[in-house]
Amino acid sequence: MERLDVLISDLALILVVAGITTVIFKRIKQPLVLGYVLAGFLTSTHFSVLPSIADAENIHMWADLGVIFIMFALGLEFSFHKIANIGGSAIVTAVTLITAMVFVGYGVGQAMGWSQMDSIFLGGMISLSSTMIILKAYEELGLKNKKYAQLVLGTLILEDVVAIFMMIILSTISISQNVSGFDLIQQLGTLILYLVLWLVLGIYLIPTGLKKADKYLNDETLLIVSLGLCLAMVVIANYMGFSSALGAFLAGSILAGTVKAERIEGLVNPIKDLFGAVFFVSVGMLVNPDMILKYLVPILILTVVTILGQMTFAMLGVLLSGNSLHTAVGAGLSMVQIGEFSFIIASLGTTLGVTSDFLYPIVVSVSVITTFTTPMFIKRIEPAYVKLAKILPKQTLKTLKTYTSERQTENEKDADWKAYLGQYIPRTIITSIILFSIYVVVIHVIMPFLLKMEISVLTSKIIACTIAVMAMAPIINLMSYKRKTIYMKLWLKKKTNRPPLLAFRVVRILLSIFFVMITIRELTSIPAWILWWISVIIVIFSMKSDFMMSNSIKMETRFMANFNERILSSNKKKRGISGHHRWLDETLLVGKYEVKKLLVDNSERIFFARRLLGVHIVKIIRGEIHINNPDMETGIQAGDIIVALGKQYNLDSYSLAIDKVAEVLKLDEYLTLRNYSYGQIFTSTDVENHLLCIAINVTKDCEFCKKTIQMSRIREKYFGFVIGIERDMLSIVGPNKNMIIAEGDLLWVLGGQDTLNLFLQEGILTN
Repeated sequence: MERLDVLISDLALILVVAGITTVIFKRIKQPLVLGYVLAGFLTSTHFSVLPSIADAENIHMWADLGVIFIMFALGLEFSFHKIANIGGSAIVTAVTLITAMVFVGYGVGQAMGWSQMDSIFLGGMISLSSTMIILKAYEELGLKNKKYAQLVLGTLILEDVVAIFMMIILSTISISQNVSGFDLIQQLGTLILYLVLWLVLGIYLIPTGLKKADKYLNDETLLIVSLGLCLAMVVIANYMGFSSALGAFLAGSILAGTVKAERIEGLVNPIKDLFGAVFFVSVGMLVNPDMILKYLVPILILTVVTILGQMTFAMLGVLLSGNSLHTAVGAGLSMVQIGEFSFIIASLGTTLGVTSDFLYPIVVSVSVITTFTTPMFIKRIEPAYVKLAKILPKQTLKTLKTYTSERQTENEKDADWKAYLGQYIPRTIITSIILFSIYVVVIHVIMPFLLKMEISVLTSKIIACTIAVMAMAPIINLMSYKRKTIYMKLWLKKKTNRPPLLAFRVVRILLSIFFVMITIRELTSIPAWILWWISVIIVIFSMKSDFMMSNSIKMETRFMANFNERILSSNKKKRGISGHHRWLDETLLVGKYEVKKLLVDNSERIFFARRLLGVHIVKIIRGEIHINNPDMETGIQAGDIIVALGKQYNLDSYSLAIDKVAEVLKLDEYLTLRNYSYGQIFTSTDVENHLLCIAINVTKDCEFCKKTIQMSRIREKYFGFVIGIERDMLSIVGPNKNMIIAEGDLLWVLGGQDTLNLFLQEGILTN
């Protein structure tokens, strides 16, 4: 009971003092974190006027919980969509700034005679700017909408992600006491495997679980579930040899994409504020005035190095990314401080016992000074830019302008390849990691489990091989699936694009064969040449099977619905207000082409190559005759007007393809499906010729339910075709023919008046 009394009295002391200091700092419009640091100093043994805490160990334990909940809250504010929308400029800026400042910090530490570990941690600490301080300054000065402000905020998001990796690297270096080596590479590889695997599994399972338990989740149970997930991920991360902060951040980032993110954030914030306050108070307790006076010169040196280094390298990164001098100056003068993550990294060094006692108070002092100077620098952005533009030689300004223009032109020119690689690389990496994880689980978990069940060795191997192949097959299908929208455009645009496109396809096939081979070889003694052919057959079946395609599409659809759940929910609310399904109207475009002359025989094969090019011919106008939803038997004749429906990339590829088999005149620009539908009224007064977009709510009794689009025979029986599906708020435009129609889907079918009449006759539409 005595220990409990000490804990309560210590908490009472620090919270009362922290309450007073934070009110004062709020009054003078300064960051609250500085108030917490001051409260820590006032309640420490270094300040004798007020009572001091009796048991520092308890406070540090609470501070460790503070780090966990701070990282969990940061994860809840994090969004993978933000990373996707950041763009190359923020990436170049963040990489340039962090890399340069790590080396600068290490060099300065070494120059001052510090140990290697102190210098390494110093480099990490001064390389990270403060999101909290910069955002507060932007809000107070009304600068959040400036171009440089958006770039800085994107860079800060990346810095938060890099900080997580940095903590892992520093932990590994601290344990091995070596900067390089196989252990570091192995640790980073394990980290990437852990991150991708848990993110994929988390996004696939957790939002679905929350949706199923929705009616049971009041505020109390939701808070318990969220904190339980957070601490479970912390335990798993520790078990894997990573920091608690990583597990907490990962749990928060998974929940950030769910529709309950804002609600969870509101519930968790009070807990984060309490434990976070204790953490920052514990930081202040390590501030020793005698040590600050002793190391006053290093503090001043590091303050100058931080301000000038962050400013210089942030400006350099922005310029290298192709942005203007004005944007570079704005970003450079904003990122002139160190903040919250620097405290956490300093705390890590102290906890591991690898940094000197003086490093923590020095970093805190530098952070306090740069916090006060940041608003001053941000206010000087415009005058600094004007002055710099006058000082720099005209030739230098001309060179910068030319460089940024060339970079923008180059970015536009490579847009198709960037779009393709943006799909290819993540899909290949993620599916490869999943295949490797299946291999590990089958060999090191399932096989030993089967042997423990006293199943014969041969039977165990057969069962394990079967499980491995069944688990890998849909993943191989996911890996091999090529997005025809961009792939075909690149294929048709230039012949020089074809070798690299084929090479990328071969890489995926070889990766699939490799994972199947190593799994089966680990379990059997089949000769290598036979095993090669078995693996090839399994991979080809996995790639080509309609059954595997259906299952892989189902998996991907569920993953994408969960991944985009929060955004989709927001869009659904907006759509509910407007009453329109604008996802369909804006994404699907209509192109019109007049066939002047056919250049090759059997040109219909290209005109109707829907599966290859992803385009539907929705109408052929042949003189006065309108042919809705034509097929190959309709044929193509000179003088025909082709009306094609597809996405932007589909129609671009289609234009390139048909130009090779006929002289074609493109009529007008692409129209949205909505505008084309409205325009039919003016081009044809015969309602029977009009194309209609029909919405079908799929119930469990609907004849299409649980059938693939191809098996539903909507085209053959009802003379229409599926142009979109809305499922779990996810909008799927131009779905694959092997996609299974599920109960609750909203099915969008394009057809004529006869299609509508048949749907009504069969009771598929009730009105």
